[in-house]
Amino acid sequence: MFSELRKKWQSYVEEGVVLENIKTDILESWQRCEKLGVDYKSGKGTKVEDGVLEKSIYNKREMIRLTRPIMENVYEMVKSTSYSVVLTDEKGIIIDLIINSDIKDIHDTINFVKGSLWDEKSVGTNAIGTCLAADKPIQVLGPEHYCEYHHQWTCSAAPIHNSKGEVIGCFDISGRAKDVQTHTYGIAVSSANCIEKQLMIAESYHLMDTTFDAILDGIMVVDSSLNIMRINNKIKDLFHMEEEDIFSIDIGKVFKGIDIQKNILENKNKMSFSDYTISIGAKKIECSLNISPITVGNEVTGAVMLMKEAKQVRKEVMRLAGFNANYTFDSIVTTDVRMNELISTAKKISKTNCSVLIEGESGTGKELYAQSIHNESNRSSGPFIAINCSAIPKELFESELFGYESGSFTGAVKGGRPGKFELANGGTIFLDEIGEVPLEVQPKLLRVLDNNKIVRIGGSFERDLDVRVISATNRNLIDEVSKGSFRQDLYFRLNVINLKIPPLRQRKDDIIELARYFLKGLNEENDGIYKKFSPYFEEMLMKHQWSGNVRELKNVVQRAYYMSDKVLISSVTFPKSTEASNDFKEHEKAATTYNLKDIEKESILKALSANKGNIIMAANDLNISRATIYRKIKMYSIDMNNSYKYEAVSK
Repeated sequence: MFSELRKKWQSYVEEGVVLENIKTDILESWQRCEKLGVDYKSGKGTKVEDGVLEKSIYNKREMIRLTRPIMENVYEMVKSTSYSVVLTDEKGIIIDLIINSDIKDIHDTINFVKGSLWDEKSVGTNAIGTCLAADKPIQVLGPEHYCEYHHQWTCSAAPIHNSKGEVIGCFDISGRAKDVQTHTYGIAVSSANCIEKQLMIAESYHLMDTTFDAILDGIMVVDSSLNIMRINNKIKDLFHMEEEDIFSIDIGKVFKGIDIQKNILENKNKMSFSDYTISIGAKKIECSLNISPITVGNEVTGAVMLMKEAKQVRKEVMRLAGFNANYTFDSIVTTDVRMNELISTAKKISKTNCSVLIEGESGTGKELYAQSIHNESNRSSGPFIAINCSAIPKELFESELFGYESGSFTGAVKGGRPGKFELANGGTIFLDEIGEVPLEVQPKLLRVLDNNKIVRIGGSFERDLDVRVISATNRNLIDEVSKGSFRQDLYFRLNVINLKIPPLRQRKDDIIELARYFLKGLNEENDGIYKKFSPYFEEMLMKHQWSGNVRELKNVVQRAYYMSDKVLISSVTFPKSTEASNDFKEHEKAATTYNLKDIEKESILKALSANKGNIIMAANDLNISRATIYRKIKMYSIDMNNSYKYEAVSK
């Protein structure tokens, strides 16, 4: 057989004559070699530079890792017939091989070693180079090699493809020509196929691992004996533990109160907990928890636990529920010197963690300041939880603020519920109308503020808090302390920094400034409509006493805007009640610069106008007796025939 092959080879390389029965793949390879200028009397492999080899080995490290066991198995099958097993990259560089000691001399003679290049251009027709060039399996026997140096050699090789069908390497079995075995071709082909499948499986696992670790929730997989089989990286972050320590966890002890064996593994149920505390020694991990059985056929082989860190869950809930701070100090419209000084102070204390008490009448913008302080602080990325203490029923106050555990009282939600302080963890809690907190709850609130820890109703352990407290009131808390309705120690704890917002009546320059700001917003909201104030309208705004402050001003502007059929807004209607907050009356008396008689007369005129001249109804609105209003009418020489026309009407 070899003499016949030798004759065909000589005829081609020496005379250029193609004899019959030359295998098509071999002839095509010879023709490629001739075009490439390969010297048929040569054919030794050329070693690549070390850097090139190192790069190839690094790029193919996964293929080498998966192929090595296959190479060792194949070598055990063929070593008795003096064969070596070889792996190359897509260029034909040998990147791994197992050399049979019986043919080591041949390896050395033709430089068939690790780091040598065995493509057709370098060494002519050979199983490695030819299978890579043709992208098909091939067996080359003795004289079928284009270069004479290889005629003592026989080799079988098959290309290795990735999942995209691209050639990434070659699996080769080579030995002495006299030991040729037909089955080596089949072994090479099946080995290459096996490697491709291993690579696809590895790629699938890598994809799953990447997906597994990319999931923001913690994932833990346990078997039917509750041994941890797999975790993702998020679990390590969530537990603050090393991987080997997590795998040693006793699931039965850690997930107390959950019968995983019965509910999940036996009954095949799914379980979900919106608020669950995992206990690992002294460590407490708050999270949401979902447990699902892993079913193969009809058998449960384990369970998957999905955990999301509580603060992430709460942050998302807060975002969806709209619990966030939208205002900044840029949102405060003012030209008043005192207000600008107040803003400057508020900005300065924003960077601290100390408690802030904001005082001011209703409608002055206390929450605006609270939100601005939060957004200016280092906690701006955390939650902002606002609570109106006057809106919480007395019996629900404690559970609303501090939360409760499952079954702690009738009607408690299964699994428990965090309180507002827990929801604000890492951010700011704004306690509006703080003076409304029931006296019996105040000591517990004080303890939370002092210790930065909280115990839920029915709870057995303290939870650490990192919350900045801002409170607000329209009441005089010093008076409340003297009355015994507000604890003095709580007042001092809340009142570390005090911000007093002056009422709108005391900053006249802001009235028109704010009114025009609100008007601008209304014009922008209503595309194609542009309205403006008449001088009369602005004059009436300046005369009004604004007991409702900025909130009242905004409402008056909105009402006038939508009630006006003309571009020029001239008509203005004020609310009936103009009485200032009782809690700030004394302060108002000390600070006001207005003529009180003028204010009193104007109030009576407005009440008469609002009631169409009915004196008794006007007295009721002003909360004064009939005799008093008659005396005041006479004192101020009010003309009853025209008084009902006083209230600003359309001009």
